Amino acid sequence: MTLDSLTVVVLNWRNSPLTIRSVQSLLCDDIPPARVVLVDNESEQTEYERLRAALPAVAIVRLPQNVGFARANNEGARVLPGETYLFVNNDAFVERSGSVAALVDVLDDPRAGLVVPRLLNEDLSLQPSVSPLYSPAVALGQASGFARLISNERQPDWSTRWDHSTKREIQAATGAVLLVRGRTWRELGGFSERTFMYAEDRDLCWRARRQGWSVHFTPAAEFVHLGSASADQRWPRRFRAEAVARAEAHLIHDRFSRPVALATRGLLSAGFVGRWLLWTISRRPEAAAETLGSLSGFVRPLHRVKPAEALIPPPEGYE
Repeated sequence: MTLDSLTVVVLNWRNSPLTIRSVQSLLCDDIPPARVVLVDNESEQTEYERLRAALPAVAIVRLPQNVGFARANNEGARVLPGETYLFVNNDAFVERSGSVAALVDVLDDPRAGLVVPRLLNEDLSLQPSVSPLYSPAVALGQASGFARLISNERQPDWSTRWDHSTKREIQAATGAVLLVRGRTWRELGGFSERTFMYAEDRDLCWRARRQGWSVHFTPAAEFVHLGSASADQRWPRRFRAEAVARAEAHLIHDRFSRPVALATRGLLSAGFVGRWLLWTISRRPEAAAETLGSLSGFVRPLHRVKPAEALIPPPEGYE
């Protein structure tokens, strides 16, 4: 596979400076401009014109309203079909030259369906992104603290506490940068549009593995990821944590029978109660509030909020 047959999709939501920086970093990593699709989610005319002026050779799909992460990415992929698809958050930037090619190289393995790179914080420290899919065992290990005692080699199957130093097959990862084989993408029908945003990447990993594809991590590709640069403009951290947990809860119920799913959510909730107490005692109110948001997302009955409404503007007075 070559970069000439790669389709790159980047979303913009009212943050053109970051979006332009992200796309330009990809172009500097040998991505042909004609293979990039920028999906503009509900921006004002001035912002659209700024994008158009800075990226004249890139295809821009302008949507009249913010349709959410999954639907916008799916729309971008439909506009420019490719042999491979690279989905990049607009707050992620190529750090190591040749990173995109390194991701594509992993697809030489015919079983490989998805590939993720190593993510770094802005100060170039590691941003843990590889994580297991939730199960009763994983939930128990994380809630009890046992997962912390597991060796580095086995950590990716239990938590994010791994040095991310070696190429390996994984269960799932945060998809700030996600490469998907074209055949895999088409078999899975793209990202699930059931939620407005969050957990689409982990859902895609789970569905790919269920179909017999493998998911891979490679440290040969490195991207800096700022994290929630667009979401921070609109939603409090506690509200966002609740939305993430609710999306994860839906995924848990997709994977397991109702009793097993409820047990998994219960164990995870117990772990969040413990963390909330720790942050409260340690007088870290922001961490305590965010943890309380995650707890709320896991304990509230799923039928109370429709999946498609899992991320809506917080109610007035939400703290």
